[in-house]
Amino acid sequence: MSRIFGRALLLILAAAACAAISNFTASRERKMAWVGAYPRALDVSPVSESASGPAAEPPPPASTAPAASAAVASPAPSASASASGSPPGATPAGAKAFPPHPDRAFVEIGTDDAETLFKQGRLFLDARRSSVYADGHVSGARSFPVWESDIADRVKAFYEEGLDQNAPIVVYCSGGDCEDSHMLAEKLYMVGFNNLLVDRDGFPAWQKRGLPVTKGVKP
Repeated sequence: MSRIFGRALLLILAAAACAAISNFTASRERKMAWVGAYPRALDVSPVSESASGPAAEPPPPASTAPAASAAVASPAPSASASASGSPPGATPAGAKAFPPHPDRAFVEIGTDDAETLFKQGRLFLDARRSSVYADGHVSGARSFPVWESDIADRVKAFYEEGLDQNAPIVVYCSGGDCEDSHMLAEKLYMVGFNNLLVDRDGFPAWQKRGLPVTKGVKP
């Protein structure tokens, strides 16, 4: 009898090991998170076919104002408004809109859009390792090293800050083949954030363009 139980235990351990290896080697769309609280766990809404494509811009509403009023331009946002940003979830007048996308974890953007969002005062998250972050990062970006052991605690604490989950958040890493930003976006999406924008060009493109960079660890 003990031999039978021993074999059964070995089979269970072997199955768990196979599952762990399969999850580790799976693509980011199929990879399952190990720990954390995920409000979307029971969400079975269909996923858009272009899961990582650019968000479609909503068509402008038809104008009902007289033709004469169309010539009146809206006042441009002040420099202080663009530098310090708007309230979470709000889009400054005349600025490009980045609407929430609750049907998919993230939308990829380029450096042009990332710069636009930076000027709007949007939040940037750096998914690279903390030592790399200290060597240089987007000014004002917060460090969320997706491969470090405390990432689950960081995500949980971030969620508990009570930020607007529909406001645009830019996530970046080293660009190119780097998947850290996509992984971080998926973790944040699982706890309820609906407007995660992955900068596919990453920090090297930002730095090459001469955009604001800061070194050191944010206190």
